[in-house]
Amino acid sequence: MPSITNEDVGRFLEGLARRKSTTTYGELAERFGLPPMEGAWAAHPLSQVFEHLDRQDAADSRPFRTSVVIRKDRNIPGDGYFESLARIKTNGIPAKTDKAKEKAWLDELNAVYTFSWPKA
Repeated sequence: MPSITNEDVGRFLEGLARRKSTTTYGELAERFGLPPMEGAWAAHPLSQVFEHLDRQDAADSRPFRTSVVIRKDRNIPGDGYFESLARIKTNGIPAKTDKAKEKAWLDELNAVYTFSWPKA
């Protein structure tokens, strides 16, 4: 597996946020030379990277950079994203229904897009 850092992925996601863009999990894995998105999310290297980034963002009172990563088949983040919102965000954002998930994600995505990320 290639040597990537959490910071490499974080900076890439910040760039997407500045451009008000998104990427898919598969595209992100391919970009960083990681295994394809097959099987359980918890076993994929991006799972640990996202956990680190989400914790860092929550500690620094920032919106989750991982909001710019979506599932290709659903145009919305995967279940792990919503679990992180509920578990890691300071006030916890529980989203149980599809409608609640979409609202929680769009609110966070808009916050990511309007946040002043440092220039690369």
